[in-house]
Amino acid sequence: MPAREKKYKVSLHHLASFARQFVTMLNGGVPILRALEFYSEGDPSDLGEIISQVCNNVNSGMSLHASFSKYPKVFTPVFLGLVKSGEKTGELTKMLSRLATLLEQEDHLMSRIRSAVTYPFFLALVSFTVGCIFMYVIIPAIEPLLTGLGVEPPWPTKVLILLGKIIRHPATLIGVPSLLVLTWFLGPTVLENARKHPVWGERLDWLPMNIPIVSDLYQRITLARILYSMATTLDSGLNILNALDLGASVTDNRYFQRALQKSRMALTDGENLEEALLAAQVFPAAMVQMLTIGEETASLSTVMGNVSNMYAEDATYRMDTAVQLMEPIMLFTMGIVSAFLVLAAILPLVKMIDSL
Repeated sequence: MPAREKKYKVSLHHLASFARQFVTMLNGGVPILRALEFYSEGDPSDLGEIISQVCNNVNSGMSLHASFSKYPKVFTPVFLGLVKSGEKTGELTKMLSRLATLLEQEDHLMSRIRSAVTYPFFLALVSFTVGCIFMYVIIPAIEPLLTGLGVEPPWPTKVLILLGKIIRHPATLIGVPSLLVLTWFLGPTVLENARKHPVWGERLDWLPMNIPIVSDLYQRITLARILYSMATTLDSGLNILNALDLGASVTDNRYFQRALQKSRMALTDGENLEEALLAAQVFPAAMVQMLTIGEETASLSTVMGNVSNMYAEDATYRMDTAVQLMEPIMLFTMGIVSAFLVLAAILPLVKMIDSL
């Protein structure tokens, strides 16, 4: 049997850090091979191993772009496209600098998304932990006392007793952890296969674009990534058709990919940029108008970069606002749950005292 290809794990932050360090060494006059060697020697992670192999390939006569392209799951099409453009035009350092900026912006945006969901997740985890303590410790201790004294438990306590029995049932104790473990290990594989399926993949891509509140935020984040990559591509000397191709490569959503491909075909057929983008029926009219002005004033890449920053900042603002709104809602919900748990524990004690 052939050897199984190793799966490398490289984060966006790690890749952005490599791009910035690499271009810094090149700007300092370090040759490409030596810069790759320096980085691979100082990075013991998967990326360091990859860069070591890239260095060996380049040393054997392979181009830098071809060496990077051997790892398509690590280096994105935009990464490869800009490196290839830099090698062709003789401006590799300039293209790598733009690439590093692009990766850093995407990493910053993703870190803001992660930080936005951390606090609500922490509050939900605290609520779940408190609930489990009541279900597994307090309620089982109270229930025998009520039964022994012949006291009818109040309805909050009845609800918790019933939930406690369900949670402590062997089927639940075995089934739920098993399901979580299976989801943890098999979930990514199942989701990846579902995304490749023509029907289920379409449905998964449709969801984030049609869920209320989430859809608006998702579209802004996606457009920010697409526009910034397109602006970087145009600045590198490539034309708008190449920019649309690379813009489609930074998103895995089929609707945006088809929209960009449709716009590309419209431009190829002779339509102007405004007509091509509007024909896709995905891009906001305000964005199309601004890009049209940029095309008319020969500053399309600059306008694309500005619109990208605008969408990224707007997405960040919306996320921060959503988190600020979620905090009081989560605290209120935790207060209601805590009050219910306390009543469920105290009311039977009051009844027991009255019955003595």
